[in-house]
Amino acid sequence: MKATFVTVFCALLFVPSASAMAQELLITEAQRAQVEALRSEVAGQIQLQAYDLLDELVYGWNEQPVFGVETPVVLANVSVPVGFGSGLQALVETHFTSLMLKNPRARILLSHCPQCTSVVVHSGAKGTVISRGAEEPEALSEAGTASGSRHALFLDFEAEGASLVLRARITRLDSALMIVYAKTLSSSTSAPALLRSEDRLKSAADARKEYLDALQGRTVYLIPVRMVVRSYAAGNNGVAAPPLIFLQGGVEAPLTQSRAWLGNFSLGASWIPELHVGWLAQARVARLLSGSSSSLTHPDVYGFLGASVLSIHGTDALAFQDGVPDVSNIVELALGRDPRAIFAAFQLGLELRVKNRIGMGVFLESAPTLNDALALGTYLDFILPFQTVGAEVSFCF
Repeated sequence: MKATFVTVFCALLFVPSASAMAQELLITEAQRAQVEALRSEVAGQIQLQAYDLLDELVYGWNEQPVFGVETPVVLANVSVPVGFGSGLQALVETHFTSLMLKNPRARILLSHCPQCTSVVVHSGAKGTVISRGAEEPEALSEAGTASGSRHALFLDFEAEGASLVLRARITRLDSALMIVYAKTLSSSTSAPALLRSEDRLKSAADARKEYLDALQGRTVYLIPVRMVVRSYAAGNNGVAAPPLIFLQGGVEAPLTQSRAWLGNFSLGASWIPELHVGWLAQARVARLLSGSSSSLTHPDVYGFLGASVLSIHGTDALAFQDGVPDVSNIVELALGRDPRAIFAAFQLGLELRVKNRIGMGVFLESAPTLNDALALGTYLDFILPFQTVGAEVSFCF
């Protein structure tokens, strides 16, 4: 009985402690996850800043080459801030190699240097020294002899306060390692990277001007001019309404700052001699599907819903009337009175917009009041019958 009492007492004593330990463990895991997410974000920013500094370095070589002719150079060493390890070092080497291959104006040809990364052992009276080949002038000299190069390049990245600093040095491959070129570049880690194209490097000022020109070119209101073709499904009797070609113009405005929503109103006209004269008024709203905001460099895809009122005057209007044309229609034509059809239509479509200036779209259109028209069939019957398939090309001014 006494043993049982002691067992229960100990269990009650340690249950709160175990609960507290479990809660502390959960808090520690959450904190570790937050630290890891923050570390990944900082590492990504450092990587972009390192890329930006390399772009600036190679851009300077394009403008003022170090050598007068194409010269082989050994990439002797790449060092990165402590804590980022070989991952960032590999990314930097890959990006720099790509830059050199795409920018021959720099007049620098990279040479392979297996001795630079190999381990070198020296023994002497003062002891044994183990180091990488890049840290030994004799190893670098041998590397130059094997590759045909007489120069070595050192790229050192360091974090100094709120800045990432790149120190680039080109030395001769001899025992003295005499410096023939040195450049130090610094960039605040709080500033966004320019993200320049590797094969079209620009100065920071030129890249900023390009961004500003692109932003200033995005006017709030646009005037779209559209060429729209409507093709109608054939009726049960095999007779189809003629296709209608409309030229539309109007005004378009973004409903959000990111241009994720667009509103549009336009008027249109269609004319074919001896057949018809048509008028159209249309309003529609579009939603961006390819992202959260419109892009300055890539095409955007919008889905849109629209509503239109169409008025057709002339012989072609008979195809949009209910029933078979009778004697009264023929008499009106003989008296010079053109048949007329007025109906509403609703559109559902997609539009590909390139730099917010050129657009191409396709749509389905439903005209519920034309269900009894003998010359009209149905392409798709989903909630509403869609009698029309359309395509359009837009130019925005």
